[in-house]
Amino acid sequence: MPVNQRLVDDLLGRLSSVDQIATDPFAVASDLCRLVSQDSDAAETHELVLRAMEYREAFGDSTVILDGLLRQIGLFPYLDPNTLSLGDAIALEAHRPSDMGDQIVFHRAQGHVYRLLLEGENVALSAPTSFGKSLIIDAMIASGKYSNIVIVVPTLALIDETRRRLAERFRDSYKINTHPSQTRGKKTVFVLTQERVLEVENWSFVDFFVIDEFYKLAPQREDDDRAGLLNQAFYSLVKSGAQFYMLGPNISGVTEQNHLRIALKFIKEPHYHTVATQVHRMKTGSDNLESLVDLCKTLDMPTIIFCRSPSRASEVARRLVFEGLGERKANLAEASDWIGRHFHPEWHFRETLEMGIGVHHGRIPRSLAQFVVRKFNDGDIRFLVCTSTLIEGVNTKARNIIVYDNRINREQIDLFTFNNIKGRSGRMFEYFVGHVYVFHPDPQTELPFIDVPVLSQSTDASDSLIVQMDEDDLTEESRNRRARFLNQSSLSFEVIRLNRGIDPDRQIAVAERIAAGSSQYKNQFAWSGSPSFDELRQMCELIYEEFDGRRLGGGSARSAMQLTMMIRNLRNRPATRELVEQQFQYSSSYDEAVTRVLDFLRMWATFHFPRFLRAVGNIQRDVLEREGRRSGNYDWFAGQVESLYSDPVLQSLEEYGIPFDTSRRLENRLATRGDLDASLDRLSQLDVTSLNLHDFEKELLDDAIRHL
Repeated sequence: MPVNQRLVDDLLGRLSSVDQIATDPFAVASDLCRLVSQDSDAAETHELVLRAMEYREAFGDSTVILDGLLRQIGLFPYLDPNTLSLGDAIALEAHRPSDMGDQIVFHRAQGHVYRLLLEGENVALSAPTSFGKSLIIDAMIASGKYSNIVIVVPTLALIDETRRRLAERFRDSYKINTHPSQTRGKKTVFVLTQERVLEVENWSFVDFFVIDEFYKLAPQREDDDRAGLLNQAFYSLVKSGAQFYMLGPNISGVTEQNHLRIALKFIKEPHYHTVATQVHRMKTGSDNLESLVDLCKTLDMPTIIFCRSPSRASEVARRLVFEGLGERKANLAEASDWIGRHFHPEWHFRETLEMGIGVHHGRIPRSLAQFVVRKFNDGDIRFLVCTSTLIEGVNTKARNIIVYDNRINREQIDLFTFNNIKGRSGRMFEYFVGHVYVFHPDPQTELPFIDVPVLSQSTDASDSLIVQMDEDDLTEESRNRRARFLNQSSLSFEVIRLNRGIDPDRQIAVAERIAAGSSQYKNQFAWSGSPSFDELRQMCELIYEEFDGRRLGGGSARSAMQLTMMIRNLRNRPATRELVEQQFQYSSSYDEAVTRVLDFLRMWATFHFPRFLRAVGNIQRDVLEREGRRSGNYDWFAGQVESLYSDPVLQSLEEYGIPFDTSRRLENRLATRGDLDASLDRLSQLDVTSLNLHDFEKELLDDAIRHL
């Protein structure tokens, strides 16, 4: 039976304030009962019951009716066990997962998914942000059924957040690993990105795996390398035969084509959320930024402001400071001081943080991004200005979300992304109603239908994915695509597969370029250890030209020669501030110089360059040795650049919340020749108070040690 829309509209008005309810709370509660009896699963029903919970105290003696409604729509976590009838108490206990303590109770839809997983089903769950999808992961770990679990997360930022949550609950029963190099414990949970999953050749020991934000399996654009890598990671794990759970936000559905013949149950719960959302349409004019400032002046609860790009986030945050919306916070002063010394005082992140306004985007070092989210969640920062990097799964405690822009960089956001942004408002048990302020019309697109290329082998399946799959798993069309690379003679098929995630055609182009070169050109590939300047320049030219360097690294290296000079400079182990001063010669401001340095370090130095260098190393070895020539070995140099000429564990510690510059100062105490487990053990034993460090560094070290 459809809900009565007139009744819905009437209740929306009466549930808008305490005063409206207080005139006749019993009548409001009675009308809610009428609505629930019409359709207890309707989105409007859930929304209005949650709005009533926002003003629970105003209902007086009628709160017992609210409890009955919560029971009827299955929101068991909000019930007080001490006030329930025997029947309701039994229903609540049926939704309490095993070995998770007395505080954890599932709502009805969570309980359904949990039971399916306990029965051994593979589940793909599509549900709103506030559904509580990650809590089901924790419950599956707590069940004790599995000894080795892999959780694949889309970003490095999510590695630390997930690791901290799991360590808090399971550190005594499971070893939590974030790098493939770490040794397995008796029971182990691996929290990895797709790239790190692919570093492990054989996952046959895995019992259960999770794909978080599984919609990212579907390529968003033609050159979506990360989607290809995630499909390869999924394939590698699913071939182990392990059970799996995939979770993500609301979508229309998942491709029905399943050439791997995997049993998969798709669960769609579009309306089951634990907080309500109030959307406010903002009037816009010639100066939206002024309208934004005026809006922010009316908000006194934690607020996230979504912007299209890092530069836009910087502009908005600085304007908020200029308009007096920030205030100096004593507990942020040390952070601001340290950041100014190690990056630059004129960096926008430092300037706004000093005034209590946070900025979060992909160009900020992970340790500082984690810090600013913690301070926002602790209530020390009222406004957090962000880009899509915060929206992709990082948990925050925001009452308000302001959707200031309707784009991510230059692409207009679709309904799927818009809903994901909106879903960040509100917080279970804290804000029953989240408020969303929108500056643009809602996207008119429909929710996407997710094509999983590794299952469908559609045209979205990249060549780099097809070549990694076993021939028995391929369709006839995919076998024909694979045959093109098997039958060419420029580069061996084994090398193409060895260079996982890199487009086979680009690899072949590199091989043909080397083979066509002069004898002198070929000789300049035959180096090992550290290259000469000319050898490095030739390598940078090849990488920049063959792998489209202009679109990589956020534009931090504008030519092959600039890339050469920047890579070469790393051998001097410069501090970040030194690199900023050098870059300022080619920048319009110190803020731009900091941004370029961070982009270079994060994208070129520690990711793209070593990745492509290793790939070229494999290619030149195949080409030159077939010609009877001496080949090079670039592994040592790739490792040196990737680790910024330091012990590799120092880069890993950034993910645990410790800035690289701080770890480097402690290198003699924490370095273990790449053994992360040993380094974490040393970290746990540090006497932080005795160290000659800045107070902010000590704060970060204490926090990292506390959450190991």
